[in-house]
Amino acid sequence: MHGSLFIPLALLLALGGCSSKPAQESQGGASEAAKEQPKAEPAARRTSPRRFDAEGRLIPSDDYIVGIRLPRGAELYRQDGLLHVYRVRAPIGKVLAYIGPMMITGSVERRGKGAVYKRASVRGAEVNPTKVDVSILEVGSNTTRISIMELPPPAPRDQVPSVDRTKAAAQESFRMLD
Repeated sequence: MHGSLFIPLALLLALGGCSSKPAQESQGGASEAAKEQPKAEPAARRTSPRRFDAEGRLIPSDDYIVGIRLPRGAELYRQDGLLHVYRVRAPIGKVLAYIGPMMITGSVERRGKGAVYKRASVRGAEVNPTKVDVSILEVGSNTTRISIMELPPPAPRDQVPSVDRTKAAAQESFRMLD
C-alpha cells in the first residue's frame, strides 16, 4: 500500500511541473522582464539631448557646415553639391536669434517671419571665409528650414582685368552702341 501511494504522488509532482505555456511565460518574473525590455528601447530613443537652454535659446550641436555651427536637433533634409538644407523643430524666432549673430553681411532680406543673409561670412571664420547665402524660413508652426548655399570663391587676382583694360572694353562697347 505504501508503494501504491508513491506512484500517484510521483505522477502528480511530474504533471504539476508541466505546462502548455513556454517556460518564459510560466515564470512570472521572466515574463515581466521580457515585456519591459521592448518598452525600454523606445524610451532610450525618445531621450535626446536638450535643444534649449534654461533661457529658451537653442543649444549648439557638434556639427558644422561651412563654419556655421548648427543647433541641436537640426536634421539634414537635402544636400546637393554646395547646397545644404536642414530642418529643426524650433520656432523661427529662436532659430533667427541663434543663426543671425553668426552672420556678417550688409544684405539681409526679410521673407515673411524669416530672413535671407546674402553673401555672408561666418563670424569666427574670417581667416578663410567662404561666402554663403543663408535662408531661415518657417515651414510649419514649430519647424524651421535652414538653407545654406556655399558661393564659389571670387576669381583669382591675376584673372581680373586691369582698370585700363576694363575702361577700354567699356569705351569699345559704347562706340558699338552709337
